[in-house]
Amino acid sequence: MFYNYYQYDDYNFDSCTAKGVCATDPTISSLQEVIIMYLKQLAFYTLKLKKRGVTNKIIKDNIINTLSGLVSNTDYSQEQFKSIIMTIYENLRQSKILYERICKDNNINAEKLESQLKVDKQLNLTEAIKQGEKEFIRKNKLLTPKQRHLYEIMFVLIKNVCINLIQLNSYGQNCEDAYYSMLQLLNMINYRKVSPEKLKKVIESFTKINYKLIRMIHDVEIKTYGTPETVEVSFSTRPHKAVLVSGSNLKELEAVLKATNNTDIDVYTHGSMIVGHTFPKLKIYPQLKGQFGLGVENCLLDFATFPGAILMTKNSLQNVEYLYRGRLFTTDLNAPKGVTKIENGDFKPFLKSALDAKGFAKVQVREPLVLGFQDEVIEKRVDSIIAKICARDIKHLIIIGILNHTSLQKRYFERLLKTLPKNSYAISLSTYIPKANTFQINSSYDFSIMYKIMEEFNKKMPDKMFDTSVFLTKCDKYAIANMLNLKTLGAKNIFLSHCSPMVINQIILDAFKDIFDIKVISTPRDDINRIINQSR
Repeated sequence: MFYNYYQYDDYNFDSCTAKGVCATDPTISSLQEVIIMYLKQLAFYTLKLKKRGVTNKIIKDNIINTLSGLVSNTDYSQEQFKSIIMTIYENLRQSKILYERICKDNNINAEKLESQLKVDKQLNLTEAIKQGEKEFIRKNKLLTPKQRHLYEIMFVLIKNVCINLIQLNSYGQNCEDAYYSMLQLLNMINYRKVSPEKLKKVIESFTKINYKLIRMIHDVEIKTYGTPETVEVSFSTRPHKAVLVSGSNLKELEAVLKATNNTDIDVYTHGSMIVGHTFPKLKIYPQLKGQFGLGVENCLLDFATFPGAILMTKNSLQNVEYLYRGRLFTTDLNAPKGVTKIENGDFKPFLKSALDAKGFAKVQVREPLVLGFQDEVIEKRVDSIIAKICARDIKHLIIIGILNHTSLQKRYFERLLKTLPKNSYAISLSTYIPKANTFQINSSYDFSIMYKIMEEFNKKMPDKMFDTSVFLTKCDKYAIANMLNLKTLGAKNIFLSHCSPMVINQIILDAFKDIFDIKVISTPRDDINRIINQSR
């Protein structure tokens, strides 16, 4: 009964709305503050040791895994927090001792970093929570609002880089430059007197590194699974046992497909994992049936109404609800209560859960979606647009991302395209209006194709004579980093649709509006006018 909620014109549902609360629990926030405190100190000593030729892979893995998984997860038990705090603390203690010994042996003055928190092996979580609260208060007193906002953005970007490093590592590849650049940013959080101007420049520079990782992941995915193809993805279901795979790591989708071979279990994707349907070497699995649900902002209802086992791939797990506890599995290093961890690639418990579940009872027919694009199509279209720009027929370029399936959003973009001036051109990844100055490309998810389009224009028109505006309709854990990437690639205006506070913190969103001139969608006519007026 829930699945068709997107059809209603005025329905604005997300998991935040369903829960009735969007803020992180104060206890969890305090424990996260302790973890951040230790991580930034560990970054300081890790960088000092690197200058002395000393590296430690275990510490590297601990830093990346903690940043990518734990800090964004609010559903771990206090004992899990304690375990991770103690691990990072022990890494910090050992690194500090080693650094001081090396300095002493070489008659070098060791630089010291004042520690605000001391912990022993008998860690008292109550005391740790108090210390975390004190650190939060101290930090806010020492920083200006703009500094706080920039540090928040910086930290989100750091987490994104760590997620990308883990995903890249799953294909046997690494990027040491990105890791040590991330440590430098993390170490910068130790210092309170960095100007907002410098922080902004550092963020913009680090954004390019993150973008490099994204391109590396895209290249290795193509190398592993073949060049993406145009494909029709089904949103229908059939009476059968089934599993759902959510997240973004294609390597883990492949593992599920291999595990479900010859098991009579259907496989559905969720959220960004829909891109898997476009890769030839993943399409060969007949049990890969289609996409289920509406994505990250609606995962509560999506997961609650899915009648089978659910896998959250690495670094995709966030809040866990009682509605689907017991059916939820993860490949994360730490699994919250009610979530089963996949150990050593053993999917047997996952498959058993699917077979024990009800499965789909009847056929549910829904309209499919054509996904995928071909590079040569984009390149030809870019060439034709450039010709019109040079002839001064086009002054504004607008790129529209995919929809979130609500009727409200669909009507917004239909009206936007109808009011589009003749001297403007729109490349739409979803909504289509038959107009001479509109071109549609069906995309699996908006950011990758937006990057491709922007790259083509940058390559063929390094001296830009036009304005590019991007409308982002997809909010997930990558949205912040992707907005920065698009700014780096030359997008003059970025319009963001409604985002749940569970996905993008309101404070961070306000900072983006203020510092990076990110705009929030209003009305089609007003937004068109904002684009035109800004270019005058």
